[in-house]
Amino acid sequence: MLYGFLSKIFNFFHLLKGHLIAFTYYFTLHIFFRKLGSNCCFQSFLRFGYVFRNIQVGNNCYFGIGLLLNCGSGSHIIIGDNVSINDYTFISSLYNVEIGDNTRIGEFVSIRDNDHSFTDSDVLIRLQGFSGKPIKIGSDVWIGRGVFIGKGVEIGDGAVIGANSVVTKSIPPFAVAVGSPAKVIKYRIKQDNKCLTAQ
Repeated sequence: MLYGFLSKIFNFFHLLKGHLIAFTYYFTLHIFFRKLGSNCCFQSFLRFGYVFRNIQVGNNCYFGIGLLLNCGSGSHIIIGDNVSINDYTFISSLYNVEIGDNTRIGEFVSIRDNDHSFTDSDVLIRLQGFSGKPIKIGSDVWIGRGVFIGKGVEIGDGAVIGANSVVTKSIPPFAVAVGSPAKVIKYRIKQDNKCLTAQ
């Protein structure tokens, strides 16, 4: 009984901390976010590659600890409503990253719409700049722990990406994809009370 009471007290202060951090962001809104929706909760302060960038967050979003949002000049990061992004996730946007409503993102996920260019062997890689394409993640998507999502990828609504997968090609809606590189193994569309298996 004492354990349950102490657990409730701990959870209350944990939630309070999350909303106090959010209040700090609301107070300094346009330094870190172009838009920050209502009732968002932060388990720690985020790290930003740059400030005064176009980062837009919807309502009722949750952010874990150790997150980094890196948004370049001229690009944007748009996060929908009811999105949770768990601990130590990294989002890097030079060409635009969009995440739809009700999406769940696990720990240690890397979402990068850009790579280092390296085609010219006579020039140091660090001097060759970046190449990339936008990333679009749909609504009601579940991205497992440790997933990498690369440039130009689109993940359809309702898709599930298994833990530690490397996603380099687009994934259709309601697909379940796993592996490195990620491949569709089945679909969540029901037929005779069973999920369809990918051919």
